[in-house]
Amino acid sequence: MIPIVLESRKGISLVEVMVAVLILTVVILGGSLFFVASTNQINLREQYRAASRLAGQKLEELRADDYDDVTIGELKDSRSLEGLSYNRSTVTEDLGSYKNVVVTVNWGPEGMEHNVSLVTLIAPK
Repeated sequence: MIPIVLESRKGISLVEVMVAVLILTVVILGGSLFFVASTNQINLREQYRAASRLAGQKLEELRADDYDDVTIGELKDSRSLEGLSYNRSTVTEDLGSYKNVVVTVNWGPEGMEHNVSLVTLIAPK
């Protein structure tokens, strides 16, 4: 006679399934938080790039002008790009043989403001 061997058919208990679902949920939530944080950083970098372009454009405009046409003092203007308002301030000082120009671009909600400043010297041609 041949002995019959019964195989153990052990299944997965409800507790094991719940632990697996919990681990999977933690991994998915962690990944989604990383995704949201990286998306916010990408948007902020794009805003910095836009502000730098605005400041650089203003400096190029001033460099293209005649030295005597570059006015001394502070000028302010505002630009809107991609739904955001950028405030640009241009401060020019006469330092004798050249002019010091500082262009600052500010944006963002109050309390979370960001800014970019570019500085150059303009000399007579």
